[in-house]
Amino acid sequence: MRRPLRNAIGLSTLLFLGVGLLVQACQEDGLVPTGPDLAAAGASRTLKVSGGGTGGGAVTAPGVGGAGALGCNIAAGTYDPIECTKTYARNTVVQLTAVPTPGSAFKEWRGACTGTTASCSVRMDVNRQVRAVFKGRATPSFQLNVSGGGNGAGTVTSQAALTPNIECTISGGSPVSGSCSRGYTSGTSVILTAAANSGHTFNGWGGDCTGTGTCNLSLTANRAVTANFSGPAGPEAIFGRWESSRSTPVIGLHLSLLPTGNAVMWGHGGEPQLWNPVSGSFTQVPDQTCTDPSACELFCSGHTFLADGRLLTAGGHNEALGNNYGLTQASTFDGGIWQATGSMTYPRWYPTLVTLENGDVVALSGNRAPGQNASIPERWNGSSWTALSGADLELRLYPAAFVEPKNGDVFVAGEETVMMLDPDGDGSWSPGPPRLTTTRNYGSAVMLDSKLLYAGGGGRICPTTPERSAEIIDLADPSPAWAPTGSMSVARRQTNLTILADGKALMTGGTSACGFTSEAGAVFSAEMWDPATGQWSTLASAGVVRVYHSTTALLPDGRVLATGGGDGAGATQQRTYEIFSPPYLFKGPRPTYDLATTSMRYGQPFTVATPNAAAISKVTLIRLASSTHAFDMSQRLNTLAFTAAADGQSLTLTPPAAGRIAPPGPYLLFILNEQGVPSVAQTVLLSQ
Repeated sequence: MRRPLRNAIGLSTLLFLGVGLLVQACQEDGLVPTGPDLAAAGASRTLKVSGGGTGGGAVTAPGVGGAGALGCNIAAGTYDPIECTKTYARNTVVQLTAVPTPGSAFKEWRGACTGTTASCSVRMDVNRQVRAVFKGRATPSFQLNVSGGGNGAGTVTSQAALTPNIECTISGGSPVSGSCSRGYTSGTSVILTAAANSGHTFNGWGGDCTGTGTCNLSLTANRAVTANFSGPAGPEAIFGRWESSRSTPVIGLHLSLLPTGNAVMWGHGGEPQLWNPVSGSFTQVPDQTCTDPSACELFCSGHTFLADGRLLTAGGHNEALGNNYGLTQASTFDGGIWQATGSMTYPRWYPTLVTLENGDVVALSGNRAPGQNASIPERWNGSSWTALSGADLELRLYPAAFVEPKNGDVFVAGEETVMMLDPDGDGSWSPGPPRLTTTRNYGSAVMLDSKLLYAGGGGRICPTTPERSAEIIDLADPSPAWAPTGSMSVARRQTNLTILADGKALMTGGTSACGFTSEAGAVFSAEMWDPATGQWSTLASAGVVRVYHSTTALLPDGRVLATGGGDGAGATQQRTYEIFSPPYLFKGPRPTYDLATTSMRYGQPFTVATPNAAAISKVTLIRLASSTHAFDMSQRLNTLAFTAAADGQSLTLTPPAAGRIAPPGPYLLFILNEQGVPSVAQTVLLSQ
């Protein structure tokens, strides 16, 4: 009988121990009351909150049941933080909320709460334990791709501390080796540096970086960067290049670039021709204002642009009477139709036209008949001509004249005597500062900002030879005076100065021999004057003799059109044209831009949209060309101040302040990058 009793006692002991272990386990998860709760009805109850998981957050609850608000912070990656404890009156319902920290997410409740929603309710009828489990979110990653552009070679590297790093070798515009594509976590800062190989040039970034400095990126999205390298400078990047000559239906001894981008040219006899620089084609545009070509001809007229962009011509050649007999006729040309305007009082053959600061035009000089100079200037106001009877002065034919930037007077630089014309009222003359070289017959002159460059000329009567010398005067100075600048490598007369897109001056054609014109002394090499140094550099040589009656014009793409020559004085008739590409067109890719408007106002900010804003080093405004007899009556340079937008996508330009600085009318607008490469220009109309 004792053996069964012993067995019963042993079984009871095992059951008691098992139940104890189960109760202990349940108590740890807050599922059953602890010892005191079994005996103390109406006592307070304790809530313990802990955390878990790889993320972080907080568990909150409002103040209820005699306890204040709960705020339990759980650090990321802490499975067993210091427990947050609150004591509540028995049967209080506590509303818990889990709030993950940035970069974390709430995963689930454990213990007295279950589920995956961010809130749970706990009734405090017994002591409770709750665990809030947070998980960390994976940090997003983004790709950085480096590619190449241009025909050169170099490397792109990232900062040394970056892991993984970028070490990309580029040749011929493409990555060829190294690590050119990497992935990085969000927010990683990357600094890229481009280094060109020896003899090559880094021309700037493209894609998500601009400029030529370091490329600084924050990887908050996929990024793509292009490093543009150019190869060793070939001879064209130093000397430029002439294209082979092509034929023209007329001798282009009068040449004007129109706002459309086409050019109109005419000679002695035959109708004017419109030339398309893209197709190279010619279209005849007859002068409808002249019904008797023997009595009226545009040959040897003066011409410049009006404020509205139309070309104004005045004077010309009376073929029936012969050379030196001028015309009173004046007309305008809009690119398609010639229209007669009011006639001048005095016939003029070889006159100069000057656009004034308000858009009026003054006609200077010209022959009425052999030995009879039209010594009284006339002023066109848009509807009629007025003789400036108070300014009676005989000038050389086709005088080089410009609007002076201080007060808007007309500065006559020569060929010989320097004079100043006040065009208001009846007009009046005053002497100007004398030049260093007394005569520059068939030399050429241009205005570069406020500076006037006059080069070559002279040597009309043998044995005196033409000049190699050049001189400048800054008309913005309070007391302007002529000063010497660098001399050309070759003397020349009957030559042409053309303002280039970068603000330098190109000298082409002419003869180095004495006498009115001498093809034996024809100069083929071009020369370029740099206003920054005052020196000339010799460029590539043309293939055609261009002396008397040759002309040039800057084109919107930055090239130079050279045409004409002959048609008088025994010179060979040149029914051809050539195109010169300056060195800047061989130094890398061009910047680009777009305009919301082509109307530019004096002194009012003007916006240019360009993805190359951070890499722009210069902005130039150049009045359209209108050239004949070694002088361009319209071209003029204004270098504009500008600021780049912070996003690198636009420029804000500061136009000239007044018409005396830049006469109203059509201009080519160029932006140039740090390599000096110009954009293709658009034509803007500058006005009040």
